[in-house]
Amino acid sequence: MEYKKFTPEQLDRAKNADLIEFLRAYYGFEFKQAGRYYQCEQHSSLIVYADRKGFVWNSKNISGGDTIDFLRKVESKSFPEAVEAIIGETAPVVCQPAPAYRSEPGKLVLPPKAEGKYDRVFAYLAETRGISPAVIADFMKSKQIYQDTKGNCVFVGFDEKGTAKFGSVRTTLTERKYRGDCKNSDKRYAFSQIGTDTTKVYVFEAPIDLLSHCTMTEQAFGKIGAYKEQTRLALCGSSDVALKAFLERHPEVKTINLRLDNDEAGRTAVSKYIAKYQALGYKVNAVFSKNKDVNEDLLKKEQKKPKRR
Repeated sequence: MEYKKFTPEQLDRAKNADLIEFLRAYYGFEFKQAGRYYQCEQHSSLIVYADRKGFVWNSKNISGGDTIDFLRKVESKSFPEAVEAIIGETAPVVCQPAPAYRSEPGKLVLPPKAEGKYDRVFAYLAETRGISPAVIADFMKSKQIYQDTKGNCVFVGFDEKGTAKFGSVRTTLTERKYRGDCKNSDKRYAFSQIGTDTTKVYVFEAPIDLLSHCTMTEQAFGKIGAYKEQTRLALCGSSDVALKAFLERHPEVKTINLRLDNDEAGRTAVSKYIAKYQALGYKVNAVFSKNKDVNEDLLKKEQKKPKRR
């Protein structure tokens, strides 16, 4: 079992989150003011109170006082899952033996795609995150990345049959730090990239770190597409649910290269996974970033490059 302890500041942010702004980013819901309340345009029985925190969804007979209540009652998320979805941050994890993973029932709900539009996502990944334009184009072509109708970046994971099973949304607005998994996402099929060599897998926490590693590989070899030799997996968190399922689908994997975040949660998880997977017969390597994560390493590296004149 894993339990998490959030800081008072994190809890305060989650409890006082603007429910309307959250639902716009998370579901694409829009609201119109109706007297002292706000009414959802997509679901007329969903009403948000004037404080933009409390709500009532009459058709579902559900009500609550904040965004945490909404996620717990509408999506059946646990308290930690709800807080993480709202603030886009993970609390330090205290690890104990975990129970078997159970995917959420129901079909994956991905936000609607902005057909023919990719400018905001491309600019965010390339300019803000430093990802190679060639890498971004490859993942967009494979439909693993797209821009939704709200301008958010959506990362998609597929099963063996090519059916989308996992989705994660991240805002492209630099002044906000929203991110969260889509409804009914199955972490066993988290974001990944299969290379020509599947005997080794590089493991990251976030899709952006995976893309950053692809970019750094291209830079190291001085060749577009050089990253396609390696195989990569983003856990979309620090739980190893995705890794365990990936290894079951790819028995040819012999080496696990862990590149989790250089923070308390990442270091705790790495220590646990080294012991766990070495005991299962895998060769396990772990490298921590000089900065918080792989993307920060990439950005720091780009900042040190001499500017062209």
